[in-house]
Amino acid sequence: MNPLQLVELHDEYRKRCLNLQASENYLSFRVRKALSSDMASRYSMVFDGEVHGVKVHNVYGGARYEEEIVNSAESLAKDVFKFKYVNVKPISGHVAAMASLLASVPKHGKIMAIHPQDGGYDGYFSPYLPDMFGLKYVPLKLLNLRKVDTENIRKEKPDVIILGASYILFPYNLREVIEVAEDINAKVIYDASHVMGLLPSGFQEDIEKCHLVYGSTHKSFPGPQGGIIFTNYEEISEKVEKNLTWRVQDNYHTHRIASLAMALYEFRPVASIFGKKVAENTYILARELNDGGLKIRYPPEFSRSHQLLVDENSLKENFGVTPPEMSTILENNGIIVDCVGRIGTAEVTWKGYTPKDMKDIAHAIIAALKGEDVKKEVEDIVNRWDGKTLGEKAEN
Repeated sequence: MNPLQLVELHDEYRKRCLNLQASENYLSFRVRKALSSDMASRYSMVFDGEVHGVKVHNVYGGARYEEEIVNSAESLAKDVFKFKYVNVKPISGHVAAMASLLASVPKHGKIMAIHPQDGGYDGYFSPYLPDMFGLKYVPLKLLNLRKVDTENIRKEKPDVIILGASYILFPYNLREVIEVAEDINAKVIYDASHVMGLLPSGFQEDIEKCHLVYGSTHKSFPGPQGGIIFTNYEEISEKVEKNLTWRVQDNYHTHRIASLAMALYEFRPVASIFGKKVAENTYILARELNDGGLKIRYPPEFSRSHQLLVDENSLKENFGVTPPEMSTILENNGIIVDCVGRIGTAEVTWKGYTPKDMKDIAHAIIAALKGEDVKKEVEDIVNRWDGKTLGEKAEN
């Protein structure tokens, strides 16, 4: 079997599944077409300055349209996310984090970020980015996954406070954090990897006041895998750009940027409502699962984002399985979730599924965990989708 056959098998398999992974979304045909274009094997590196003693505009020839696509992506991102400066060059959310830290933290500085045990991103933990860049890491304490302990920030006096997490259900008390940061002369940066698609509809109040906002473009936002960085500070924007050339990366993969531009183009008409639709679907799904015996954490609100968290103790007591075992049972019935107890609604919402569908999905999940075969039921839910995303429908 050649590799392309494996890709085709994957595509056919995913068409038959209901994807509820919190860290994934769906790419439309046009977004995929841009990703597989001729740009995938081409280079572009604009300098408009001196390189090795010679003044150049672009190191590479034949890059006219690649330059235009970068400009298009940046313009669309500014329109959607309402920041003055945007950088679409990071090839991943992790690279975006690296460039942002280098642009905001002094050498041997101190950062505070949510600990992995509380759902924070492992990359900010001591063995990883702090060790790479010679930084001191201190855990940022959270109360109930939403309220940041600002007194601990005052005590530690970090150079940079990093908000955002892999488990992010609610917006933070950002205004309070910013006020404390101003008092101690610290910068606030927000890793929006998981909630990028929710920001334009107001998920996080005061987000525009952060020094930097960055993250992945492929979780709640329906774009290709990659990263993006926003700021309203010109000096910080210049530092970010400096760190994205021959420091944390080199080529920025213009086929990915073309794909991102197309995703932004499709997302723009529904940017102000998508996050609200996601939150509504998440709440209904959480409520129905909770009422059905699969207890969901943080009732009665459960979540205001694209993901909900299963209560692992309840899962074991009521169904006799662990989160990894739940993932296997559901996948055997055509439902895909991760192995850590998260269930996400971004992809099904982008495909146009409604609260009524969430009730049927919850019923299928509960039945599967009880040992019933729900493959036909899941197939019927999958077949409800007409093949058009919210963005494509809004455009028409």
